[in-house]
Amino acid sequence: MKDIWKRLKNVLLANLSLVAIVAAALLLELTSTVMYFFTQNIIQRTMERLVQTEMNAIYLCIQNKLARVEVTVDNTAWVVEGNLSNPDAMFNTTRQLVENNPNILGSSITFIPDYYPQKGRWFEAYTVRRGNNTIETMQLGSANHDYTTSEFFTQPIAKDSGHWSEPYMDREGARTVVTTYGAPVHDAKGKAVAVVDADLSLEWLEDILNETKVYKSTERFLITPSGHLMAGNDNATFKMAMEQVDAKENKTGYVSVKDESDNRKHIFFHPVGGKTSWILISVLDDQEVFGKLRSKRTTLLWMALSGLFFIGFIVYRASRNLERLRQMNAEKARIESELRVANQIQQSMLPHHHLISEDADIYASLTPAREVGGDLYDYFLRDEKLFFCIGDVSGKGTPSAMLMASTRSLFRAFSAHENNPARIMQSINEAACQNNDTYMFTTFFIGVLDLPTGRLRYCNAGHDTPLVKDSDVRELQCDANLPLGVFDDIKYTLQQTHLSTGATLFLYTDGLTEAMNVSRRQFGLPRIKEVLNQCKQMTPKEVTGTMKAAVQNFVNGAEQSDDLTLLVIHYTPQHFNSIIDETLTLKNDIAEVDKLSEFQKTVYEKMGMEKSLSRQMQLAVEEAVVNVIDYAYTKGTEGIIEVNIMSDGHRMKVKITDSGVPFDPTAKEKADTSLSAEDRQIGGLGILLVRELMDAINYEHADGKNILTLTKIIDNTDKT
Repeated sequence: MKDIWKRLKNVLLANLSLVAIVAAALLLELTSTVMYFFTQNIIQRTMERLVQTEMNAIYLCIQNKLARVEVTVDNTAWVVEGNLSNPDAMFNTTRQLVENNPNILGSSITFIPDYYPQKGRWFEAYTVRRGNNTIETMQLGSANHDYTTSEFFTQPIAKDSGHWSEPYMDREGARTVVTTYGAPVHDAKGKAVAVVDADLSLEWLEDILNETKVYKSTERFLITPSGHLMAGNDNATFKMAMEQVDAKENKTGYVSVKDESDNRKHIFFHPVGGKTSWILISVLDDQEVFGKLRSKRTTLLWMALSGLFFIGFIVYRASRNLERLRQMNAEKARIESELRVANQIQQSMLPHHHLISEDADIYASLTPAREVGGDLYDYFLRDEKLFFCIGDVSGKGTPSAMLMASTRSLFRAFSAHENNPARIMQSINEAACQNNDTYMFTTFFIGVLDLPTGRLRYCNAGHDTPLVKDSDVRELQCDANLPLGVFDDIKYTLQQTHLSTGATLFLYTDGLTEAMNVSRRQFGLPRIKEVLNQCKQMTPKEVTGTMKAAVQNFVNGAEQSDDLTLLVIHYTPQHFNSIIDETLTLKNDIAEVDKLSEFQKTVYEKMGMEKSLSRQMQLAVEEAVVNVIDYAYTKGTEGIIEVNIMSDGHRMKVKITDSGVPFDPTAKEKADTSLSAEDRQIGGLGILLVRELMDAINYEHADGKNILTLTKIIDNTDKT
């Protein structure tokens, strides 16, 4: 034994260099193996995060599109509930729904059998958009098309709530494969008597599934809970993925399996969410994810083994540095990819930069300092009023962006049925203070501009004071209210002013005033006023461009330190040139309605108005006037109601004026038709009817008088 050890020792001493090289090679191989599995683990986690980010983006796109359809259908169901006495109006309702919503292929209102005996057992008012972009309306229900057995009819009735159907081939109506969202319609007793449906083609799902692929080999599929393929290719990969999905009760998970060709696949699946039970599946090819890593490992190993003959240690150190650099670049690319997706999502939540209406020209610009920011703006038109806001969330980056999205959503929700900016601000603040563990706050400004009169009501919560440009540039007088999210018991004050014709309202965030140049000097409010004074006869878009150019010239290449948001509103009310102007004065007596009927009939005949349009006008005006007679004055009090009818040949305006109790009917939410007439709130159904019959309604309380203006377009051709 001693002789054997002695001989082995002599061999090792004689070949010490070879032993060193072999030892180094073994060490290098061990190190390479450890690094490989470590890197593989990092890539695995990176892959999972990237796929989850992609799937989240797809969830949001699908949910956003479906949510718009759901809201539209739910609101239409509410409208239908108030118009059940008029079956022929259902055709116009479905037609308007398809015309006003390009995403909806077809729409139907289906009634329970024999609901309208005069219409037969099956009554289905149906409208569809054909391939040549024409709109076709028909009565589709029949013995050959018995919708009462279809899922899009039975499930909303059975569940008494909205329901997305399984995809199906609609041969009689849409003539293509569709999925349908249906919402029940209730009669006055609360019984579900009909279903409002909206058909969506599945083509848009293919487009969404094929967007934003970090891994080019990614295959995506969208299925229903029953396994029906809605989007994606029905191939072997899909069948393999379905086996894994069926094995999971909650339809959520990630697995790595080999296919029939012994190629490994990574399968991710998760429900889309919302009111659907659809499931999104993403399948990645293992070779694309880890192929380069395996190839690099082999290459580096051979290079290192060759280099061991010369400078093994140096080659080893260099390979480690190269691996670190590769990992850093991969991590940087992942972060940049996620931030790009976040920026796209954030920008999609804001309204379009430009809006031009008859009475206002609006342009907005948001330039974040980082990929995502905390500034926000929003605006929309309702009842001849422009609702708008601008805000700045404390801090920067992703947390601010999340709070920005929440604040914008709260503004939309609370201003849907409220015209008072102070009350809207109060509601947003109470919601923002709930569970605000991060103590973030938002400076916010809300304005409501009445387009016919120019009256601007507004509420400021610690935001930079807007500027008004008419004959000169002046600051809007604003009370010093605290920002949103500080205390939930703050009472916000309402202020108002009047915008003259041609006036421009300029709103901004502190990213404008605090923009700094290389000398650390701020742009400041005086420079803003100076630039605005130079913007004579400019459109809001031109004003925005001029202001941003001035800031760029001032900072002279200095890095942007804060989000910069501009919102410019140019008030241009259209002058109403009346070709007819008739006025009737009534007492608050129901017997006066006959006078109103004769008055309207005379005026409309003088205008040569079409009979159907004349009947709609008479019904809407009488409903509004009767509402004033019943509720404007206290019982036993005599009052005067003035009805003024004007027309410029294109629009018919009816102005109803009284001196009764102030009451804004346009701020009422939809009536609860399940309540009795005695328990129902005043004005709910009346305003619903007026909204349906008129193109616009507007309420103002001025000089102690209620002024309700109803507008109807009587000539759809453009005015020359």
